[in-house]
Amino acid sequence: MSRELLLFAKSIWYGALLVLVYDLLRISRNVIRHSSAFMAFEDLCYWIFCALFLFVKYFQENSGILRGYLGAGVLIGSLACYVSISPYFVRFFTFLFKKVLKVLKMPLNLVKKVIKRLKSGLFRVKLLLRTKLMGRIVGERSRRSNKGESDEKKKKRRQKKPGKGTSQSE
Repeated sequence: MSRELLLFAKSIWYGALLVLVYDLLRISRNVIRHSSAFMAFEDLCYWIFCALFLFVKYFQENSGILRGYLGAGVLIGSLACYVSISPYFVRFFTFLFKKVLKVLKMPLNLVKKVIKRLKSGLFRVKLLLRTKLMGRIVGERSRRSNKGESDEKKKKRRQKKPGKGTSQSE
């Protein structure tokens, strides 16, 4: 009789332990966003872990014999933990991990900011060099083509020349 009572108490503990493991998944989901497909995969892994964990524990304790009181103990332990400890556990550790993550992101954000400023500065320098280079090229071309021309020649060159299809006798 005392052996069964001890197994029942252990199964209550196992149920509470499994709820706390699932709470770790809930905390990670609150801290880091997950897609629904990844959440489904996590849940599948969790349930496989639960089945294997309970199988190994019951195999060690009771030679693999499953009894109704063992399932009831897991259910009672999980419900008791879910109702009493779990909400506070999830809320506290979610808050804690978000703060820790925020502190850890501070140097990363600083590095991102420096890189962004360097990129924008390099872009400005590149743009400035490009405009100066283009200005020099355009200036050299205009100086070459306009060298030695008088104002009258420049005006004539700017006027529209007759097309190929028109006759010059007109």
